[in-house]
Amino acid sequence: MSVSRVAAVLAVTGLLLACTPEPSASALTATGIANLKSAKTVQVDGNGSVALNSQNGISLTFDFKLSGDAALPDNARMNVQMALLGRSFNVDTITVAGRGYTKDSATGKWSEGFGKSPIGGVMDPLGSIDASLLRDVVEVDRPEIDGRKTRHLRYQADTAKMIEDMRKTSGTSTQSVSNAQGTGELWIRIDDSQIVRQLVKVSLDVDGLAGFDIPAAAGTMGKASMEMSLDMRFSQHGQAFPQITAPPLGP
Repeated sequence: MSVSRVAAVLAVTGLLLACTPEPSASALTATGIANLKSAKTVQVDGNGSVALNSQNGISLTFDFKLSGDAALPDNARMNVQMALLGRSFNVDTITVAGRGYTKDSATGKWSEGFGKSPIGGVMDPLGSIDASLLRDVVEVDRPEIDGRKTRHLRYQADTAKMIEDMRKTSGTSTQSVSNAQGTGELWIRIDDSQIVRQLVKVSLDVDGLAGFDIPAAAGTMGKASMEMSLDMRFSQHGQAFPQITAPPLGP
């Protein structure tokens, strides 16, 4: 093939690629979620906050940081750091098939916990990456993250499904969760349609805090409003790390 014909073929190919329409915000979201799940593994670093305000005047707020490895669809090994009620906590957690385990920092023993808590579900770095929870997706802008251009998207959460999932997670039919509202944002790389950041914000009302893993609060808060946020960054998609399995439980 002559040089002129090669140049012509390349020019036509470039023109066709340039004319290929970009996926819509909704289509890109679906692709990003599928790609993240296909990667199987990802490293997670994030921070969040929880604020509670009860009708009897009691307020409680705390911030937390988390970091660790996640294996899609529902396994994670995380370290969580938080300050609550004047105390600092540094907790190792493992989630396997939706069941949560916590390591006692003093004894080094593992026990089953937090997996049945709605708050534990919100802190779950994988729980909010669910296409069925996302609707009304729109594009905001196109910032760079770690030197690679992304499409920054914003969405509304399906609150009806959110409440139903929280009721199932809490493991009790008496827990009243209402007025749930949720929004989120995604940053998806343009070159490989991979999710690299997610910001989730949730607000809801609860009638009592039984079933919520909040020390020294369940018996006194009563009816309360709750606001939660979680900002996560994903990296090292598809890289190998030690298998995540349930830990041996201490006697």
